[in-house]
Amino acid sequence: MKRLLLSLGLLVALPLGAQAQCIGVGGVNNVPQPGIVCAQDSIVPAYSVTSIGIVPAATPTDIFCLTGSATRTLRVKQVRVTGTAGTAINITTYLMKHTVANTGGTAASTEATGLPTLVPMDSGFPTVTATATAYTANPTIDATRTFFNAITHLLPVTTTAVTAAPALWLFDPPSSFSPPVLRGVAQQLCVGYNGVTTPSSGVVTVNMIFTEQQGN
Repeated sequence: MKRLLLSLGLLVALPLGAQAQCIGVGGVNNVPQPGIVCAQDSIVPAYSVTSIGIVPAATPTDIFCLTGSATRTLRVKQVRVTGTAGTAINITTYLMKHTVANTGGTAASTEATGLPTLVPMDSGFPTVTATATAYTANPTIDATRTFFNAITHLLPVTTTAVTAAPALWLFDPPSSFSPPVLRGVAQQLCVGYNGVTTPSSGVVTVNMIFTEQQGN
C-alpha cells in the first residue's frame, strides 16, 4: 500500500514540477529544461487599434480601415465591431480587403469622434508602423475591393442598458486558415456598411488586433 501511495504521489508531483519550471518561460533567453514542453507567449510584436464612438455617414461605405506598412507584413488576428443607435436595428457589418487604398473622405480627428488609437500589446515591442483611419464622411473606394465576410448583428438603443453580441471575426488558432494579410501601404482591411442607410444617432466602436513582422 505504501508503494502504491508513493507511486501516486510521484505521478502527481511530476506535472506539478514541470508546471513550476514553466513559470516565466518565453522569449529567446528563457527556455525550459530539456524534456519539458511549455506553452509560450508569442514573441511576434502584436498591436491593438481602437476607434470609439465613430459617427458614420448617413449611407456609410467604409467607416474604419487598417492600412499596411511599407516595411513590415501585417496579419490581422481579431476584428470586433459594436455600437448603439437611436432606434434598435439589426445591421450587416462588412469586412473588406482593399489592394488600392482609399482616398478622400473625412477622417475622425479627435478621440471623441473615433480617432484610432494604436498601442503595442507589450511596451517592449517596436513602434507600430501600420496606420488606421476612421471615417465620418465616405472615402472614395476602388472597385477592386473584395468582401471577406459579413455579420448581421444588433445595434441596441443608446439610452438603454441592453448589451448585444458584437460582430466578431477571430483569425487566431485554433482556426486552420490564414488570417487577413496586409503587404504594403496600398493594402487595407476595412469595416463598413456598403452604402446601406444607418439609423440616426448611431455610433460604432471598432477594434482590430494584428501582428507586424519583417518580410513575409
